[in-house]
Amino acid sequence: MADEDRDPRWHWIRPYLLPVLGAVGAMVLAVWLLDLTPPDRVSFAAGRPGTAYYALAEQYRDILARDGIEATIEETPGSVANVAALTRPDAPADVAFVQGGVPVPPEAPLSALGTMFLEPLWIFGRGPVPDPADPSRWQGFTIAAGDPGSGTRFVVEAALATLGIDAGPLDLQAMNSTDSAAALEAGTIDIGVFVGPVTAPYLQRLVADPALRALSIRDPEALVRRLPFVELTDIPAASFDYAARRPDERVDLVAMVARLVGREDLHPALVDRLVEAARTVHSGRDLITREGQFPSTIGADMALNPQAASLIEKGPNPFNRFLPYWIGAQISKFALLLVPLLVIFIPVFRIAPSLYQWRMRGRIWRHYPELRAVEREAAVANDPATLDRLAGQLDAIEGQVTRTRLPPSYREYAYAMRVHLDLVRRRIAERRAGLGRARA
Repeated sequence: MADEDRDPRWHWIRPYLLPVLGAVGAMVLAVWLLDLTPPDRVSFAAGRPGTAYYALAEQYRDILARDGIEATIEETPGSVANVAALTRPDAPADVAFVQGGVPVPPEAPLSALGTMFLEPLWIFGRGPVPDPADPSRWQGFTIAAGDPGSGTRFVVEAALATLGIDAGPLDLQAMNSTDSAAALEAGTIDIGVFVGPVTAPYLQRLVADPALRALSIRDPEALVRRLPFVELTDIPAASFDYAARRPDERVDLVAMVARLVGREDLHPALVDRLVEAARTVHSGRDLITREGQFPSTIGADMALNPQAASLIEKGPNPFNRFLPYWIGAQISKFALLLVPLLVIFIPVFRIAPSLYQWRMRGRIWRHYPELRAVEREAAVANDPATLDRLAGQLDAIEGQVTRTRLPPSYREYAYAMRVHLDLVRRRIAERRAGLGRARA
């Protein structure tokens, strides 16, 4: 029994089988050509160990590890060096925290995955250091002002320049935040300048040290008006330690908005996981940030990664809420591929039944030219041998039609063919009878 007779209910699938296989093949080819397999490694440029950026990168590393993504942390002096680490041809980093205001070359193949947290400009002093902090009166004091290549050094130099203060006479020491905090506590420097979130590892110690003072910035509004990348903020009295009243009075500061910056060729699935990690790490409230304020698309001051912006504004990919990273990433990417594939294959699906019908009919109709030739030759045949040969051709055609496999809904064409074969046979018989009468 033919396959069509065994499963007559399923023969309707055949018109669509080729387009479906074509669609699947196109998707597999796209995965291979476009390298859609999500990566399992990412590299952070994240400052020195003990700094706020490094501590945050460690949190990201732990979160990404849940999805089998290995995050490595590259040590750098800070934000300026982080941008360089992303833009060099042999760039060792895929993503980095970059302080607000630190310039990112517009031609660089980088985009922001969002703004992540506020970083105040902290100034701590000991002894007779002027309070509020006034850089114009810092001559004669030893000042830790960040490593070259750090965001701290960048903002110190920008503030001095915009306020018209000559940095030449100032004793600016190149120290990272960890070393600056230790030097302040040891009394080997007078002033320490830091840029970091309120969660920075060293801040709690410095605020709690009775020998140190967290200094308000003199006339912070002037800095805000002159430096477009800073905004006003303040730390309320006793907000770090209510019982010990630390700090002992309100501290008026300016702050920058830190960004998570990545290479433009970051895999979309990795962007998804990084934004979700950012939501976990940065969405809570602290002394200067309200609940849900970050991550944000506001204040990046550079191009935003479109997918990251969509994830921040519209929420996470629903597939990743209940599927593992690898599966969710593939479904998400296939969803993007589906749109152009639908544009291609919807017309194909529409014409597929007609093409299939034409193909099934063609299995029978291909015999009609031969049948027509037999009919014409029989009409003029003048000897029985020719008519016998033509009758044999009809038998051969009928044998081929009988052996042709057709779904039940197309058998009518085979039956019609047999009717036409019988018609030509009758004409051959009539022609043979006519020849016999002529001889008689």
